[in-house]
Amino acid sequence: MAKRRRKPRLFSFSREVEIANFDEVVTAPEDRRALEALIDAFIAICHTQTLSPETLMPVARAAQHRSEHVRGVGITRLTVLTHYFDEAATVLERVARDAEESVRLYACAALANTPPPVGIPLIERALEDPSWRVRKAAGQAAGAVAWPELTPILNSRLAREPDARVQVVLQLAVEFQAQAQHQHQHQHQHQHQHQHQHQAEAQPEPEP
Repeated sequence: MAKRRRKPRLFSFSREVEIANFDEVVTAPEDRRALEALIDAFIAICHTQTLSPETLMPVARAAQHRSEHVRGVGITRLTVLTHYFDEAATVLERVARDAEESVRLYACAALANTPPPVGIPLIERALEDPSWRVRKAAGQAAGAVAWPELTPILNSRLAREPDARVQVVLQLAVEFQAQAQHQHQHQHQHQHQHQHQHQAEAQPEPEP
């Protein structure tokens, strides 16, 4: 069972604040329009706590945008939505298969922020990507979250990985998962012993 992170809040600041964060980095008119459409859509999703094709489309377009800044914001917002909406997870899967290596890289970098049922299969698929950079990014994502289901996936890929740069990252991810699992087992054992001690102390002493 994967250890779940706390679900991120489905929350947005005001439109003015959101857009002002990118005034100096997103300046081209077409990029600004895409950014504003993304922000407007995300604010609407947060306000209604629902997702529609009309509000999902600007997020999906931003996640595959030519501008790195727009793309980064789009994928970040998309990963938040994967915690709430299956449709967002479907879009992220499509983004992670994009023909452009740079788009797949951005998607991989965000996989550690998705829920395990979304992130684990996408990491597994990205580890088979023809690009060593994408495989490395997938390995880095696998070394950022304590998901024990990744251990056999990482070991399998490590045995077949031809690129030394990726091998190092995969080995670190394997070691991270092993350490995380050890800590989890230790904490569980400690909690069990603590609970047993409390139960023993609560038992009434036998009468003489």
